[in-house]
Amino acid sequence: MTKHDTWVKLKPGNPYEPILDMFPDGMIPMRDPFPLERVTTADGEQVTLWIVDLERLSSIQTIALAQTIAHHCGTDPSEVAQEATAAGGFSMKHEWIDSMLCGPEGFQRQKELADFLETAPQPPSAKAYREFYNSQYTRWIEGDEVPPPINSIEDVDPRLRTPALKQALKMHQIQTAIAQGGYSVLDVLTGRAFVDALNQIDPQTQYFLVGEPDDFDEDEIYEY
Repeated sequence: MTKHDTWVKLKPGNPYEPILDMFPDGMIPMRDPFPLERVTTADGEQVTLWIVDLERLSSIQTIALAQTIAHHCGTDPSEVAQEATAAGGFSMKHEWIDSMLCGPEGFQRQKELADFLETAPQPPSAKAYREFYNSQYTRWIEGDEVPPPINSIEDVDPRLRTPALKQALKMHQIQTAIAQGGYSVLDVLTGRAFVDALNQIDPQTQYFLVGEPDDFDEDEIYEY
């Protein structure tokens, strides 16, 4: 099974607000980068569901989710926990999802979803969706599919690119270059490391520190 890399932030007023401080930055780990599950209610309404990733929950988080869902549904927490274990995770309605963050697996699976929506009959038939669902489940949930790495915005499908994502990936590249560059504390504090990193990841543009003297020598720094 792959280690999933999707996290979501919930909308204000969601029933999970009392326990969100148990999750880093209020972000809840999800198994899928989109609501993969579909259920039909007693009145015939189709509901799309996200699945909370049990593998990335602590025992305290698991108990808190079970208690919260049980309280909201008027049932016993142990029953909720048993159902979640059998289903592979706690289900959560799509209506509560506000935003999402993900890594390589999430981007690859979103690309596959976009491909499916572009090629399947419109609207997608139940048979077509079941085939897509089975493929996702077999490869990404039960299987050990490995997504291609993402090192820059060019590695992301054009349909998924946003200005915010481009900036975030650029900052990640800069941080990686600085971490691997063996820079001194002074290099980091003066901005030299940042400028060097920019020149590494964007060689077509020349970056430099404004006002930096050409003959600056670290050996000439003295303590008083």
